[in-house]
Amino acid sequence: MHLKSSLNAIRCILIHLKLVENASMKNFWRKSPNVRGGVKMGKLDHKDSVYRYTLLSMIFFAYILLRLLMFESMSEYYDYDEGTYLLIARLINHGYLPYRDIFAVHPPLYYYLLAVWLRVFGDNYITGRALSVFFGLLSLIIAYYIGKEIKDWKLGIILSGLLALDPLLIQVNSLVFHESSIEFFTLLSVYYFIRYIKTEDEKYAYIALFWVGLGSTSKFTILPYALALYVLILFNKSERIISYLHGAIGVIFNKRQVFILATTYLIMILLVMATVILWPSWYVRAVVVVPGIHRIVYWDQIIPIMVLLVLWGSLTLKIFNCSYLPQVKDMISFSLHNLKRVLLLASAFFLPKIIVEGLLGIAISTDYLSQTYLIQGGRSFPIINFFIFVSDLFEDIYKNTLEFWMFILPVVLLALLVLAIWAFSKKVPMSSLGKSLLVLSTITAFMYFAVSPSIITGRFILPLLLLIHILLADVLYNLPSIVQKGHVRTLGFFLVLLLLVADFGIVYQYPHGNLKFIYAVHTKTMRDDLRDYLSSADIALGTTYSLNPMNTYYLDANTVPYYIDAFGLLLLEDLNVSTMLKILKEEGVEYFVISTWAYYNWVNKEFRDQLRSFASTVRMGSTLLYGESYDNKDILEMYSRLLTHNSAGPLYISTYNGRVVVWVNSTEIANFYAVSNNTAFNFRTQLSYDLDKNDYLAVQYANASSSVAFRLLLNGSQLIFLDVPAALVFNFTGEITVFGEDKFLKLGDESNSPVDVYCGDFHLLIGGKDIKVRKVSNNRIEIIGDKIILELRDH
Repeated sequence: MHLKSSLNAIRCILIHLKLVENASMKNFWRKSPNVRGGVKMGKLDHKDSVYRYTLLSMIFFAYILLRLLMFESMSEYYDYDEGTYLLIARLINHGYLPYRDIFAVHPPLYYYLLAVWLRVFGDNYITGRALSVFFGLLSLIIAYYIGKEIKDWKLGIILSGLLALDPLLIQVNSLVFHESSIEFFTLLSVYYFIRYIKTEDEKYAYIALFWVGLGSTSKFTILPYALALYVLILFNKSERIISYLHGAIGVIFNKRQVFILATTYLIMILLVMATVILWPSWYVRAVVVVPGIHRIVYWDQIIPIMVLLVLWGSLTLKIFNCSYLPQVKDMISFSLHNLKRVLLLASAFFLPKIIVEGLLGIAISTDYLSQTYLIQGGRSFPIINFFIFVSDLFEDIYKNTLEFWMFILPVVLLALLVLAIWAFSKKVPMSSLGKSLLVLSTITAFMYFAVSPSIITGRFILPLLLLIHILLADVLYNLPSIVQKGHVRTLGFFLVLLLLVADFGIVYQYPHGNLKFIYAVHTKTMRDDLRDYLSSADIALGTTYSLNPMNTYYLDANTVPYYIDAFGLLLLEDLNVSTMLKILKEEGVEYFVISTWAYYNWVNKEFRDQLRSFASTVRMGSTLLYGESYDNKDILEMYSRLLTHNSAGPLYISTYNGRVVVWVNSTEIANFYAVSNNTAFNFRTQLSYDLDKNDYLAVQYANASSSVAFRLLLNGSQLIFLDVPAALVFNFTGEITVFGEDKFLKLGDESNSPVDVYCGDFHLLIGGKDIKVRKVSNNRIEIIGDKIILELRDH
């Protein structure tokens, strides 16, 4: 049933695109009276078709294979969004409505499409990801027809091949992300935009704007592209304004810009040098920087950014002897004289928004606009976001973390190709429609970098990257006009080889944690371990809350619908943690799950502190049921409010970085792991609460197969270790003083009797049965004993 429904949807799109193609072919035959030899042409067409569809089949196969290779992988660092969308879709299918019953920060279309998809094909994360694969497959088909519209089927093959092998698209097509729908709606609008430019038929302009308007009801990161598309369609009726835009493109993408940029940056470097020499304060060094080269972290750095832009703009206007005020005046005048067209084109864009967002957003909740559009406004700032993006790219060079560049690979390849062509004093080959798309791409880039307040990442500027893909395909197709075909084939081979290397990085190295991307490689293992523990302990989950919604979704647990998006509520809505926890308890939450995502070192300190506060409050107010962590800081913990074991503290335990952590209330004082025969068992740690014995089974691993196990009992101010088969190494958070056998222990000293350990404001008594304590360093001790008792004393 899955396959049949998917094929029917693809068939509908193919039929529609085929009708447009047939209409074009009829016009072609009418305009080509010299065509002869029908039978021979038919044989050639058949051979041509076989070759064409063989290539398409290979591209589709590569597309499916590369996405399926990532299908089952999980990582806390990206599946927060997946879990949020999947959980919202599941709740929709249970009668809850976004914006009223569920706090949701994106427009409604994708949520409801996903809900329908899960209802039809089954509610699990694999099925959810299949929707993204389906959207990507439709996009691949549209890309093929875009190439045919620009030139012929060969360009369609090149474009669809580039999209199938693009690392960023492999990632977004493999996950439950909005971006696959954005890819689909962007390419569909581009297709009709090209039809409009070719035929000058107004209906295609309205269709293009309708599709991009519908795409904006999925996620508003498409809006800068939508605005660029609207502007270009609006002014396409004015040859003078179009000539202005082409002229501007000629100025921006010009060989002389290389020298203008070099001159601008050299002047900027000298200005920064002089400023630092004259006023060598901390503030000046932090704020007065060379934008793009130095990292942008302060709002005050807008000053050097504006200086740089003024320098570049002045040099450009002077060298090219151009102006812009008369052109702006012409655009305003044209808009005022064509007000009806302005409004009609706008209505084509807003019609789907009014229908979808009106019915599924505004009509549902008066908070719709504040939850979606208004709440996102302060996440970044126009112009600054561009230089943050560029400085991050330079930082990747400094740190040799260039794997991050794979997500902007089409930009790098196109830039390299253009610079190489310029180096040989050639003109960049491009079709007439490609030039129109270049104008659209430039306006789109301006909207993203100079108008939109959104954060700049590959995902969020996907429409712009798709346009660059089309430009790259167009230039590659036209290369034989200036380069020998043999050289073009060689270039094509190395281009495919480079893409395949990047694809190997995204489908293998990335999920295995071998690259510098943050990736929680043990995420799925830990979630499956937690499910196994719950099953073995015969625990039926009640209402559960996880800071990462994917945990709640994967465990198939009930939750409090409105509060599933902790990121949106804590960071964007500024909800206080104490208020949030109070509400969750009032709503009957019985279990809390805290995992890797919550412990990540987020750049936003306030948000980071909020998450730490949440975890600390839960730890002291609930009982740890299960905890697991690895030495790469992957972690998963479940707490129960139903159990009152050790609820008063003040000692608590958790697990982090492959070790057991000891807390005094909310303060970490030490962590420990077992050591045997010089082997440290700190690769992985599991803590499982035994409901019958009221203690913990602690299992610590040196590697995937070698482990030691012992039992832990928490009793107020005591932590008791039983059946310990190896030495335990305690690492304290500060310098320690150890007193035993009537003396202070120095480094290497041992004591066979109880010792007092002083660390900061805390005093611990360590005793037990047949124990031996050795001071290893200024903050570390080693303890051996079958039974060890750690007791917190009043200092």
